[in-house]
Amino acid sequence: MPNNPHALTLAQNDGEIFEVMESPKSDFDLKADRPRPTGRTKRRSDVHRDRDWHRSAHVWLVDPPRQLVAVQKRSEKKDTFPGRWDISAAGHIEAGASSMDTARRELAEELGIDGVAATAFIRAFTCPAEQAGWGGCNAFEDVYFVHVDSSNCDIRAGEAEVTAYQWIPIDTLEEKLRQRDSEFVPRVDAYIEAFLDYLRTNCK
Repeated sequence: MPNNPHALTLAQNDGEIFEVMESPKSDFDLKADRPRPTGRTKRRSDVHRDRDWHRSAHVWLVDPPRQLVAVQKRSEKKDTFPGRWDISAAGHIEAGASSMDTARRELAEELGIDGVAATAFIRAFTCPAEQAGWGGCNAFEDVYFVHVDSSNCDIRAGEAEVTAYQWIPIDTLEEKLRQRDSEFVPRVDAYIEAFLDYLRTNCK
């Protein structure tokens, strides 16, 4: 696997500090609403243990002409959904960090893709995803899309976090998500619908 100079040496850092967010309201609007901070911060391990709401950034690499999307395989050492296929790149937003900076950092750390202009990141929606009961965590997920040419996309996976990656057809990913395929990280229904709505609209 090609070397990634941005890769982390550990699957995760339990000492990261996250902002604790208020629980989402039932009428949360994925396109317009944003999470509300409580003013408290906690360590990653404590946030996950206590099922607190926090924030993450997701980056999906898509190749519209070929109808492909990149997925990564999570390391077996990850504390949530180890060994499953997942978003192209993603990570929690640490206290004091911005969503965009996190998105760009995760793309570099996990896939070795550096220097992508901020304007290339299309912020599509923010989804409150209650997944602690599924083996994950409770997070407001800021979802970005970056359109690329899959035949000329230099991916260098960071081995501590990512053990493999592949380009798969959008239709195949839809089937995996809708069927809650056990090899893929599950997504809440609202996420799946907003995700597919973006792809149908922008990847024709």
